[in-house]
Amino acid sequence: MGVVDLFAIANRIAERINDSPEPLFKLRVVSLDGLPMVCSNGYQVAVDGSVADISSSDIVYISAFTIATRSELEAAIPRWQVILPWLRQHGPDQNLIATSCSGSFLLAEAGLLDGQPATTAWWLAKYFVERYPEVRFDPDAICTVAENIVCGAATTSYQDVCLAVIERFGGKHFARLAAKYMMVDNQRRSQAPYAILSLIENDDKVVAKAEGWIRANLNQEFSIEQVADFAAVSPRTLIRRFQKNLGESPQSFTQKLRVEKCKTLLETTQLKFGEIVVRCGYSDESAFRRLFKRHCQLSPRDYRRRFNTATAD
Repeated sequence: MGVVDLFAIANRIAERINDSPEPLFKLRVVSLDGLPMVCSNGYQVAVDGSVADISSSDIVYISAFTIATRSELEAAIPRWQVILPWLRQHGPDQNLIATSCSGSFLLAEAGLLDGQPATTAWWLAKYFVERYPEVRFDPDAICTVAENIVCGAATTSYQDVCLAVIERFGGKHFARLAAKYMMVDNQRRSQAPYAILSLIENDDKVVAKAEGWIRANLNQEFSIEQVADFAAVSPRTLIRRFQKNLGESPQSFTQKLRVEKCKTLLETTQLKFGEIVVRCGYSDESAFRRLFKRHCQLSPRDYRRRFNTATAD
């Protein structure tokens, strides 16, 4: 309904500035078979027709699905088989198809994103890359725009996707007006600041043991040899196991954990950055500042300004 609201507001703005009752967008909600839909939150949504009523000149917005884990994704894909034939047949010639979050998986499953830029929610990025290696995936993008496909990142990126569509058909000035009236932040360029490095999904006992030790010792500098000693393997074996199970080295994984700890301290404390750096196991403040900006696309100062919830003494 947020998507419907954005385009409805765009029509109201167009009516006023163009002094014409003709809407810029004609809105219809359709389901696969024309029957009402039941959303994941239990609400029923009435529809105006079925996918058979969609013409090639239409803009198709596909809502996201409630998917948070690999197992939920694997359970959803078989259910998508009923819509994939329609997407494969009509998608390439459709005027425009837009979606966000887990909806990108549906388009990728239909083969519509092969060779195209795309994004999805940051917590689904790893699964996406593994399943669809032919897609030009951008893990940091809020919104990607191809010839006739627009993809958005996590949940509220549907706003960025809608504004991208409005801009394409109404112009940049018109899209800025819509963003201002709806108070939508259309200046976001990356979802990197929002990403959280949660507990990893991993069946390798050596990696799991090493991960636990790394997390417990982030406040100090340590070597790969120390981690390997605790995990009772050689450094070479530890590196190989990390690469196989996580797709990165222990050093890279440790850097991400240090950045994650820094983000938490920037969000929840008024500690000086130099003290935060020490608590994250670094002695070189400048080097850690560069590392943080590379991972978050924001400087530590800008990150604190945006996300800090602590009250100064």
